[in-house]
Amino acid sequence: MKPMTKALLTVAVILVIALAALGALISFNKSPDLLDSEFRVIVSGSMDGEPHPEYAIPTIPINSLIAVHKLQGDDANNVKVGDVIGFYSAKLNANVYHRVIAIDEENKVFTTHGDANQPGANESVAFDRANGIVVNVSHSAGEFVTFVKQNIFFLVAAVILILIMSEAVYYLMKTWKE
Repeated sequence: MKPMTKALLTVAVILVIALAALGALISFNKSPDLLDSEFRVIVSGSMDGEPHPEYAIPTIPINSLIAVHKLQGDDANNVKVGDVIGFYSAKLNANVYHRVIAIDEENKVFTTHGDANQPGANESVAFDRANGIVVNVSHSAGEFVTFVKQNIFFLVAAVILILIMSEAVYYLMKTWKE
């Protein structure tokens, strides 16, 4: 096998494996764990309400990519009113990310509310149920991840097709030179 063909085949295999791994993570609603942080895409509009410019995270539009720092041990003691925390909701069978609107230090409970939710639709979350704090938001990155998630098989096929076409063009150019 020619060196160029081997190189293209190697790149193709690596890309297919990487895209398949990313697709599997996304399909099973998991994210890569990087230094006690993870990345999630927001799929509901509960935090896409009136912006709160006084807070570090003013709003989270639907399809935004969020960076979530995992809360461990006493980390929940560092959460402040206005922070957006994550917690598991048995009712929704999913992680939920809502803003902390009050903290009961004595009972170790956060009162949370989605910015776009109806007034009074608060949820009490025990400190030990809070599993993360949102530290960054990127709407454009979330839109990209959503696009990739919805088109993963098409993108894998496109990469393979481009690599095959590149090899064919390389072979034709080499043949014409001879």
